[in-house]
Amino acid sequence: MKLTIAIAALAGIATAANAGVTINEVLGSTSGADSEFIELYNTTGAAIDLTGWSIELWDSDADTAGFGGSDGFGSVTLNGSIAAGSYFTLGNALSMATYSYSADQIMGANSIENGSWTMILRDSTSAIIESFFMRDNIADVANIAAAPITPDFTFGPDGSFLPAGFYRIGDGSANLGLLEFGQPSPSATPGSANIPAPGALALLGLGGLATARRRR
Repeated sequence: MKLTIAIAALAGIATAANAGVTINEVLGSTSGADSEFIELYNTTGAAIDLTGWSIELWDSDADTAGFGGSDGFGSVTLNGSIAAGSYFTLGNALSMATYSYSADQIMGANSIENGSWTMILRDSTSAIIESFFMRDNIADVANIAAAPITPDFTFGPDGSFLPAGFYRIGDGSANLGLLEFGQPSPSATPGSANIPAPGALALLGLGGLATARRRR
């Protein structure tokens, strides 16, 4: 069957383009128990120490009482390093069994809530490296502790639903595609190169929007 997916709109000043470490792929919601993972990618030619870096999740459902509060795992502090041109994964037990990889850092089941969220990557000085906004309703609001922000990337809804997750079309690229809800999600590649399906390519400008069709 064919699935039409929205490719992420680049929404803010491109801090991501200048960052050595990027959020490369995230799967948070699937058809059944969630095989969740977050993958980071080192775009540089040298290893980067991730000690003291963190990832935050903020509730972005503007029409709920939880808006602006910590979402999912709230905040997780990273440990370890990421080799040049390589990956660092956080994953739960189900995702490791589903995709046959070993996560660099373990996160619990249901660490990423199946609702609109803002994800923030910070370095060891607490500076924001990247921000992502996933929504299931156009009224949802990207935020940090209820303070609205302009995220680096905004994506969703997937039809009328929350997207399963996203991946960069080409590691470290500014172009994003949405992962499918299938279990396992056919495009998900935790800990290895993101390879787009034929035709799942897009050219994006600042604030641009494109669509692609892919099979599953």
